[in-house]
Amino acid sequence: MTDLGIYTKPLAYLGLFTLGKAAFSLTRQATNFLLPSTLCKRYNSTKANWALVTGATDGIGFGFSQELCARGFNVILHGRNVEKLDRRRRELQALFPAVSVAVLVRDAQNLTPDIDDVDAEVREIIHSSNAAIGSPGDPGKLTVLINNVGGEMRPSTLLKEYTFEDVQATVSRNATFAIQITRVLAEQLEENAPGLVMNVSSVAAFGLPYISAYSSTKGFVDSFTKSLRAEFAAEGKEVEVMGLRVAEVKTAGYDVKSSLFVPEARVLAAAGLDRVGCGQEIVWAYFWHWLQGLSFEYLPRWMLMKIAAMKLKAIRADQGAKAKSS
Repeated sequence: MTDLGIYTKPLAYLGLFTLGKAAFSLTRQATNFLLPSTLCKRYNSTKANWALVTGATDGIGFGFSQELCARGFNVILHGRNVEKLDRRRRELQALFPAVSVAVLVRDAQNLTPDIDDVDAEVREIIHSSNAAIGSPGDPGKLTVLINNVGGEMRPSTLLKEYTFEDVQATVSRNATFAIQITRVLAEQLEENAPGLVMNVSSVAAFGLPYISAYSSTKGFVDSFTKSLRAEFAAEGKEVEVMGLRVAEVKTAGYDVKSSLFVPEARVLAAAGLDRVGCGQEIVWAYFWHWLQGLSFEYLPRWMLMKIAAMKLKAIRADQGAKAKSS
């Protein structure tokens, strides 16, 4: 008979290594929520710098805009609706009179080559603001880009039910616009270093059924975050790139009640900004989302997909019922 005892020690060491690795990973992730944010100290020490937030008129994007203003940043709001942007600008300016708020109009869903003009437009916004203030101190500059714009207009939909336009819109809104605007503003962020690019991702990046197009774009966002971070580092540029993983959030147009696990948009945005400086590529923004997210690391995928499918099928059935009754 084979002496199985010779495998005892190697298997024990392997088990200890695996246990130690899991414990280290959990500890490292939990520590993210205890570390102080370096956002203001590193990227706005002069209290004059600017942040640009894409998709800033509603939801998490507006939450980011509120929090950045509250923390002393001047903010450029991006969106496609001029009237809505101006209304939000005036709202923020009234709440935070000590900072400047400007707008940038671009349609993320129907992108055109004029995206290349954004660099000059942002420079002009900041130059004009600096000139108007006439401050003798350090002039403000763009140091933060929040790639937030995104979303799925047809949740709980089979891929075969999408039209050509549906797919193009989903990919453009959630992936193409982020890489294009980052490409255009990369040189400015390098010039103004240290700089920060924050990409808003989603739990959908794990690959969920009934939102396959949206899930794939969030997988793209994760990969883009990692590769761009590595690229800036390889070139010796002081531009930090990080991805924020997000689960359910209470936002306008999303029929869900806020709770411990479903925060308001501004609460989520504040948590995301608090993670700046944690040193990780992709991090859960919100503590209770992180606790939920542990299931994606430690439960079998088949079990998670079964749970996700049940939930999304229920949403699909509810939407079908509403459509029939309308």
